[in-house]
Amino acid sequence: EAPYEGLTTLGQEIYFETNKGEQVRSKSEKILADRFFSLGIPYKYECPLATRGRTTLYPDFTFFDPVNNRELYWEHFGMMDDPVYARKTFVKLEEYGRRGILPGDRLIITFETADKPLNIKSVNRLIEHTFGS
Repeated sequence: EAPYEGLTTLGQEIYFETNKGEQVRSKSEKILADRFFSLGIPYKYECPLATRGRTTLYPDFTFFDPVNNRELYWEHFGMMDDPVYARKTFVKLEEYGRRGILPGDRLIITFETADKPLNIKSVNRLIEHTFGS
């Protein structure tokens, strides 16, 4: 519930409004946000993740896991067929790893390309596995 300042979509020509009333950067992020919202899973969108001496990351979604008293992060990489975007994705994943935030543990990752859009069935399985919803 702590307030935060995430990245902003202000001035951005294209954004999508979620059912929660937030502005997100992509249609797939809207789908994810709306799914979390409809299931009552609290999240923060693009909440800064700062570590001393490291670049600030802005995970797409941050969740608090009260059972294990830790934060979980969900990153959606939506343009994996773009080589520049893909390289930046791997750099970001390496940075998560340096912080001890590993895929399958505290980091949930989804991907898509132009011809392989976000698979909502896979999303629902990941949500069920992670949150039991």
